[in-house]
Amino acid sequence: MLADMVSGFSLMKLGVDLKFSLIYKTPLFGILLLLIGRYQFKLMLTILSFIVVLMIAPAISYFKLAQPNMFFFDFGYVIKLLMPMTIFTYFYVMTQQAPAWSYRWAKTILWTCFYSLCLNFFFAAIGVGSSTYNTGGGNTAGSTGFIYAGNELGSTFLVIFGFALHKVWNDKPRYLYIILAMFTIYCGFLVATKTTMLAALILVTMIPIVNERQNLFRFTKFKAKLILPLLIALTILAVSLFEILDSIGLLGRFEYFYRQRGIVGIIWSNRDVFIIDLISIYIHQSSLIEQIFGQGIAIGLKHSVGKGSAEVDFVDLLLWFGFIGLSMCLIFYSFLLVLSAKLTLRLKSINAPAIFLINGLLLMLSALSGHIWISGTLGISVGVINSLLWYEKMDLDKVSGG
Repeated sequence: MLADMVSGFSLMKLGVDLKFSLIYKTPLFGILLLLIGRYQFKLMLTILSFIVVLMIAPAISYFKLAQPNMFFFDFGYVIKLLMPMTIFTYFYVMTQQAPAWSYRWAKTILWTCFYSLCLNFFFAAIGVGSSTYNTGGGNTAGSTGFIYAGNELGSTFLVIFGFALHKVWNDKPRYLYIILAMFTIYCGFLVATKTTMLAALILVTMIPIVNERQNLFRFTKFKAKLILPLLIALTILAVSLFEILDSIGLLGRFEYFYRQRGIVGIIWSNRDVFIIDLISIYIHQSSLIEQIFGQGIAIGLKHSVGKGSAEVDFVDLLLWFGFIGLSMCLIFYSFLLVLSAKLTLRLKSINAPAIFLINGLLLMLSALSGHIWISGTLGISVGVINSLLWYEKMDLDKVSGG
């Protein structure tokens, strides 16, 4: 997180892209592979084989077009794509070797990310950093602080603040949860992306509910007590929504998209147009090899205006890394969702409820927006938070004798 802030600072304040985040994360990826190989060599070979398979499309494009910049862009996306899987695998190995150590360090990393995000939001609140939107006429809306990519910040915000809210709900007095919930909503609207605003509202509402664990899918007295205050809060929010959007400079932007394409325009921000175009290219202008293994960002050369991304993960993965790459991601993130769901329904689960909620929201977001599965900012935190499941599963299996 701090690496992303340093990269953003150098770009925004010094005018130089130092690539500090890339310089930090690429060696980290290699070190993690070596550490995995030290204990379980076959798992390291499995990840290396994933790299080889995902790089088939960029390699083919390179030999056809001889454009090394595209090749290195695709390689960077492969590393981003595999970073959560590699971190998740690393903590799986370390949980078997030193469970208490790995669990303690995973929590430390997540809390460090939380305080780093709070620092970033402090800079955003005082007007230092990047604006989320340029609304025209020299006006801007929202702020992402020193983390340049607004969409990636939104998904990372979902993971880190979801973890923090969960821990405060379970371990601290209720008044502290209310304070953190208000701060979460403030930060969500400060960034002002649809992802952060919706994530903030969903998290503060759903964290108490998912913490009912084995009673999650039953109507309980606790849920009944929540209905009235929740309805009141939603009514107040609905009444004041236009004033809130107007105050942060987004009302005009949403009105424009609504006039252009209705509610679909607000949800997709015209991404649906690029989705149709690029899927048509995938079906009608791509070979069977390209459909299976993808064609990297070079697919933009086939688009009429050079658009190489639909900015929706499901579509981008299909285009860049083909059916193989999309299937790989779907299997991995579906596994995380199922594992966290199973652990959530156990009475003594610790972190699984929040992780289940976060995984479900991330899976939905990946179908509606981009920079979820291929995110340099999000990759580490989503791998680390899901690694808590390994420790929890081992601990609960011991208790149940499974």
